[in-house]
Amino acid sequence: MRLLTLALATAAAMPWAAPAAATPEVTVTLGATPTQLRVGEVTRLEVSVRARGGRIQKLDLSDLEKYPELEIISRQTVRPMQFSFGFGSKVQKESSITNIFVLRPTIAGTFEFAPAVAKVDGEIYRSGSLTLVVHPGSGDATGGADPGVTHEAAVDSELSGARYDERAFLRTVVEPKEVYIGQQVNVTVYLYTRLRLSPQSVMPNKPSMDGFWVHDEPITSLQSQTVPVKGANYRAYVVQRSVAFPQRSGELTIGPPKVTFDVGGGSLFDSRERVERVGVPVTVNVKPLPEPGPPGAVVGRYTVRASLDRTAADTGDAVTLRIDATGLGNLQDLRIGLPPLLGVRALQPAIRDQRSFQGGNLAGTRSWEWILIAEAPGEHRVPPIELHFFDPDTEEYGVVRTPSLAFTSSGAAKPPQPAIEPVDTRRKPSAAAFGPIRMYSALTRDETPVRDRGWFAWLLAVPPMLFVLLMIGAGAARRRERRSATVGAVQRQLIRSAENALQANDPRSFYDRIVASITHALDSRLSEPVGGMPHAALRTRLVADGFDDDLVQRVINELEGADFARFAASGVSKDEMERCHQRTAAIIERVNRSGRKT
Repeated sequence: MRLLTLALATAAAMPWAAPAAATPEVTVTLGATPTQLRVGEVTRLEVSVRARGGRIQKLDLSDLEKYPELEIISRQTVRPMQFSFGFGSKVQKESSITNIFVLRPTIAGTFEFAPAVAKVDGEIYRSGSLTLVVHPGSGDATGGADPGVTHEAAVDSELSGARYDERAFLRTVVEPKEVYIGQQVNVTVYLYTRLRLSPQSVMPNKPSMDGFWVHDEPITSLQSQTVPVKGANYRAYVVQRSVAFPQRSGELTIGPPKVTFDVGGGSLFDSRERVERVGVPVTVNVKPLPEPGPPGAVVGRYTVRASLDRTAADTGDAVTLRIDATGLGNLQDLRIGLPPLLGVRALQPAIRDQRSFQGGNLAGTRSWEWILIAEAPGEHRVPPIELHFFDPDTEEYGVVRTPSLAFTSSGAAKPPQPAIEPVDTRRKPSAAAFGPIRMYSALTRDETPVRDRGWFAWLLAVPPMLFVLLMIGAGAARRRERRSATVGAVQRQLIRSAENALQANDPRSFYDRIVASITHALDSRLSEPVGGMPHAALRTRLVADGFDDDLVQRVINELEGADFARFAASGVSKDEMERCHQRTAAIIERVNRSGRKT
């Protein structure tokens, strides 16, 4: 009887138990520890779903992406799996997903989170809502800033150099805004943002700076600092840093910068977004240098020194004169000229620059090296060289000068050797020619046969002579063709080398190839080397050989410009090199077409 009762009770319970097992048990929770904190402190936010007897398909907390002010320090996803055995040895699966976020608020306020949503076996389940309260930081009413905040990055109440945006904006800081012509201006572009950006995705476009000579300081990595702006904390990144030197007086404008970057995409709930921001232009007031002032004065503060590599040499040998100008300022503005030296020929100087930053100011050394060739024996003196400058800190002019230097050359100057040995054109006497000995004589009529006439031998010699002349002419033509092909191949190789240096943006190599191309064309055209010939002598030689005045002037101008540019290559633009390449091609074509005067 007891067994029958137990069986009936079990049978009665089975229809009720089966539907209960088919419906999963789902729990969704949303919480934070703590729920009240101050700016700069961290909180641990957890959103989880736990399902028994069902399959978890999704867990979503959409409100997290609404608050970029909550900086995500770290994130973690936990997926444990548990099994339990039910009635009748059936296996019932229990699974859960937990997303853990460590957040650090950057501003004070109340953040309301709607319930988290989970999807299990196609059904939607929700958690309770969450309220996170963030109080101002202990440093000040705005939430406090990091102790490493610099004065440059802190934004004043007027937001100078910026157009405010609550998500992100650019700011251009220019110091100072009133300068003398040639004085250094520091230009720094900051990106202020409350968004979670990827530093690797930041692509800045530097502002236009017409009227300035600009030297950019490379930024290898983006570093941020926390800056308070209108009661909210922003992350400030330096995206552009330059030093600019105004080249003319008046009001000069630094154009608006531009930057694009990606935000989001760093968690399960974020989608990547492309953001673009454009800054505002900033005006700089540039004053002319005070009057009166010495001509040719540069802005900065410099010292100079001079030296000779030796003080004695043979007449005709070279001595190197070096002058170094070191100090603060734009080396590109420095100019030093060497006065004429009696009995000495000075070649064009080689110019080299070395730049560095000292306390935020651009500094360095510009060096000139002249090759001095003594053309007569005796003592040769280099007078003192002066450099005038204007110091914007003291607003006073100054001057520095090198000491007087001297070197001695000894021995007679060597006369130039002729390039071609003279040919002895005097006519040598010819040996007498005798005819054959006659063994007999006979009376003949007074009529000379054709074969015995004097012109008959010359007539017979005409065909061989014509053949020989034809062969000589053909050989000369072949030699000219081979020489023209060789000259053309060398010329094309030089032009290709110049084009490669242009594409590589290597001004020094480019202008070396330009000079070599023009010189090679002139060498081939004049049949003598002109590489070491002074420009004045080259001008005379070209005019004497029949070159028109316009072509002569273009050749000389291009050679002088190239000589200067390859020693001052740091200030040459790629556009100017392209124009020089076009001018050189036209000059070489005209040189090849020019004919010798008759």
